[in-house]
Amino acid sequence: MQIELTVNKSRNWLQDIADQIGEKLDNNVLNFPAKIAKGFWKQYNFSNGLSLSFFKLLAHKPIALSRERSEELMFLPIMFFINKNEVEQNIDDKLMKVGLRSSKGVFWPSSHINCKWDLPVNEWISNITITFNKQWVLDNCKPIGENYVHKLLSSNKPFYLFEEITLQMHYLISEITDIIEKKQHYCMSNLFLECKVTELLAVYFEKLIERPLFGTISHLNSTDVNKLFQVKDYILDNLSETPKLEYLAHMTGFSASKLHRLFKQVFGKSVCTYALHEKLFVARKMLESRQYNVSEVGYEMGYSNLSHFSEAFRKRFGMNPKSFLQNRPQNHG
Repeated sequence: MQIELTVNKSRNWLQDIADQIGEKLDNNVLNFPAKIAKGFWKQYNFSNGLSLSFFKLLAHKPIALSRERSEELMFLPIMFFINKNEVEQNIDDKLMKVGLRSSKGVFWPSSHINCKWDLPVNEWISNITITFNKQWVLDNCKPIGENYVHKLLSSNKPFYLFEEITLQMHYLISEITDIIEKKQHYCMSNLFLECKVTELLAVYFEKLIERPLFGTISHLNSTDVNKLFQVKDYILDNLSETPKLEYLAHMTGFSASKLHRLFKQVFGKSVCTYALHEKLFVARKMLESRQYNVSEVGYEMGYSNLSHFSEAFRKRFGMNPKSFLQNRPQNHG
């Protein structure tokens, strides 16, 4: 079965999908008929042209989602593939795999690009797509010099980008899906959703801005990119004691200088800066949970000297961890 994803904003695209499969929308929710799939597709519309769609499907028969190219549009989608197993994607007849744990977890195409996704049978597949107004982003993200985001949004040329789903993005996506599926903050769910969706969009753009204007991932050997993601995963598994650059270079077969150069090219930061960034982000999440005190978090993150932890935390978040903990509201679930 093939489902066409319309990009014409003059009509409700989710209604168009419902018409294709012969179902009715219920308050911007499409529940799939049992003969096709188990699951749903939801659409949320926020202010400034921002919207969120979320689907979670267990297909009973092969389903292909197809998005045809169109003329330049003011609204652009960014797709987050949050299923653990990879899905096959076809872009202008070029096949690739996309998924949560790959270098292709986030996909941002211009409206000129043909895309098709083949959903596997009897396997849960989830996706979050944020659609935004191009001019709204340009107006609210004033550049300091030229950067990737403004370069792309200011051009009418066809493009598509892939990006990894970072740890921070993963946490935000989890919060978004919890609000949708578990109805957390039910009375104010749309307000919380809009806040989290806006934050996820900002985090994604911030990641892109770190990219150099030239020499992107698409120009790298795929084997080298896979090795770099192995290094990234190893770093995340060992945040309490960041591995030495020389050890990681030996692990990949790169020279230390090549690993340093390629890692920064792909992830926007050096190995040490990336590890520190992720370590402090995890420390912040631990403090936000209010299940740990400052000393426990510092020691868990590998700091034997808590003053060093406090200083690093202050430089990253603008306040020391004790002040951060005191200023966090009590979480009542």
